[in-house]
Amino acid sequence: MMRKTYQFVVMVLLAMFIVSSFSIVGCTKRPNAQQLQALEEQKNAALAAENTLEERRREKSRCESDLNQSRKQLQDVKTELEEVKKRLGQ
Repeated sequence: MMRKTYQFVVMVLLAMFIVSSFSIVGCTKRPNAQQLQALEEQKNAALAAENTLEERRREKSRCESDLNQSRKQLQDVKTELEEVKKRLGQ
């Protein structure tokens, strides 16, 4: 019986501490100007990062396309070289 009372008192004190800590922190319904400015800066930074990421993805795609084209040209040149070697060997 004593243990249950002790647990109840501890829970009530813990609940009171949590509720009082919310009032100390100062939760308000609306953010202040500094918080709004910080949010706007974070939003702009996120948009800039997304734009940079998209630009890098396009650049990567172009590079991969150029690489594939160069590989094809290399293969064509190797094929042509083999044909020339065959003609010279005959």
